Amino acid sequence: MPSKVKLKQYQQLGSKKFRQKYGLFVVEGLKSVNELANSDWPMECILCTHAFLERYGEQIEFEFDLVSTDEFAATSTLANPQEVLAIAQIHQTDKPISEWQIALDGINDPGNLGTIIRIADWYGINTIYCSANTVDLYNSKVIQSTMGSFLRVNVVSGDLPELLKDKHVYATLLDGENIRTIPSPKAGVLLIGNEANGINDETLKNITYTPVTIPGRGTTESLNAAMATAICCERLMG
Repeated sequence: MPSKVKLKQYQQLGSKKFRQKYGLFVVEGLKSVNELANSDWPMECILCTHAFLERYGEQIEFEFDLVSTDEFAATSTLANPQEVLAIAQIHQTDKPISEWQIALDGINDPGNLGTIIRIADWYGINTIYCSANTVDLYNSKVIQSTMGSFLRVNVVSGDLPELLKDKHVYATLLDGENIRTIPSPKAGVLLIGNEANGINDETLKNITYTPVTIPGRGTTESLNAAMATAICCERLMG
């Protein structure tokens, strides 16, 4: 059973400031917790309630600590949690960088980032570069949306032009080349912009890139960032 001091720390992890202070984040949901427990990712503990134990006891293959419903609710960030969560350490793997990478400029929606991480995992992409104003990887909604893929995809945040220096970048722009007709490259970086505003002008000014676009037939102005990522990955890497 974690001490009261530890529980108080865990209950503060909904804030990025405290995630950075303690070097910890929350992983929620049975599937993600199971994947975490069976990986070599460092973690502190797994918390669950009596109700969870009664419902899923036969499926549990990891060590855990029981907490009260109130203690769990104070730690969880979900409206309807599964009543199991893990406290994991902020960590990056040291795998060789895959031939393809993804770069994200100003992605604000946690669900979009989480889904993009899942897409990267599906296509064997193990590195995503994020601008400083992209939502924090360790936001609990991002982690939940990855469905465990955060364990296999490194997310590197910082100055995007610097991170993309000397890389062959394919930037998604409305006036780019038709992504269906360009020659299929062997490697590179797919750059996806903000859901509403696209790629920041300052980013484009400071990188070398090939502009690409997904031609549409309807009248909508743009695609969801995660949808655009999936389509581009299929065309460039499929």
